Amino acid sequence: MAQWEAWTITALGMAVVFIGLVACIAFIQLFGRLSQHITWGDEGHGHGGAAAVVPAAAPAADASPSAQVPPDVLAVIAVVIELERKLYMNKPGARVTIRRQPPIA
Repeated sequence: MAQWEAWTITALGMAVVFIGLVACIAFIQLFGRLSQHITWGDEGHGHGGAAAVVPAAAPAADASPSAQVPPDVLAVIAVVIELERKLYMNKPGARVTIRRQPPIA
C-alpha cells in the first residue's frame, strides 16, 4: 500500500467518524425539540418539581400543641416527597421512609 493510499484511507475514516458525530448531535437536538411538543403521561414532560397542594388536616381534639406541624413545614415535606417520588420511585420496590426525630433540647 502506497503512502498516498494510507493517507486517503485515514482521511476517509476520520471524515466518516466526524460525519457520524455530527449526525448524532443533530438527532439529539431534534429529539430534544420534539420532546418539548409531546405530552408525556398525565403531567407532561418537564413539569416535575411542582408541589401538590396539601390541605392542612384538622388537629384532633386531644392532640397536644407540640404535635401540630406548621403549614410551611407541611409544604416543604410535600415538595420533598413529590421530588423523591418523581426522581427515585420509578425503581421497582422503592420506598420512602420518614422518621421523626425527637426535639433537640
